[in-house]
Amino acid sequence: MKISNGTPNYINQTYTNPANAAASQNQKSEKTAEEAANGTKTDSINLSGLTKDLQKIATAMETDPVDREKYVADIKQKVETNQYNVNAETVAGKIVGSFMNQFG
Repeated sequence: MKISNGTPNYINQTYTNPANAAASQNQKSEKTAEEAANGTKTDSINLSGLTKDLQKIATAMETDPVDREKYVADIKQKVETNQYNVNAETVAGKIVGSFMNQFG
């Protein structure tokens, strides 16, 4: 897998986060102690909290709610009849909130 400038920041942060490096060092020392005791090598993987959240979101997106089709049909009908209105303040608030959550 190639990580490029087009990759979302949260993925790059996972690899460069100092907290992850410290956790990785702790994990290596635990692993070597386990290997010395058992005489065997084990593989393991730890996922960040953000990665776990993304997996939950992906799983939730795969299962469609029963009334999703009705909801989409209602919006389509409103758009076609020019009755669908977007509240600009709500959209702006969500965008700003998203940036604040992402960048602190």
